[in-house]
Amino acid sequence: MRPTGVMVIGILGIILGLFGLCGSLCGVAAAGMLPQLAEMAQQSGEQSAELKAMTENPAAMRFVLVSGIVGALLGLWLLIASVMLLGMKPTGYTLMMANAVVSILWNIVGAGITIAIIGIQSSPTTLISTIVGLVYPIAVLIVLTRPNIKEAFQSSF
Repeated sequence: MRPTGVMVIGILGIILGLFGLCGSLCGVAAAGMLPQLAEMAQQSGEQSAELKAMTENPAAMRFVLVSGIVGALLGLWLLIASVMLLGMKPTGYTLMMANAVVSILWNIVGAGITIAIIGIQSSPTTLISTIVGLVYPIAVLIVLTRPNIKEAFQSSF
């Protein structure tokens, strides 16, 4: 019998993994097109400060590309771990716990790098996105370390 918490975490993981994978791949594609997007925006007379800062800062451009690749890998990892978790495989439990820890670390490191590269003007947006990005991995750690769920996976070994 699969615990309800495992079902909820697994289904949310599949949904978030798909969104993360697709969104990150779109982000990588957009990072490659940033100079063209900036030129189009300048020709139309509208230039956002964020877009201008990104195109003038090669470190920011590289970080956007690296973030997209890391995000795609984390999304794929989450998708695989979620499917295995729903199958009550002990490997899925281990992969999900590891993904949660790595996601928390990547969120914190990514926020720090963003503030360091783009500057303090990105702080409010970065802070909000970091908090939102930490909700699911923290929930995974809380739910999957409950005694009844740990016991369900230990009996699967």
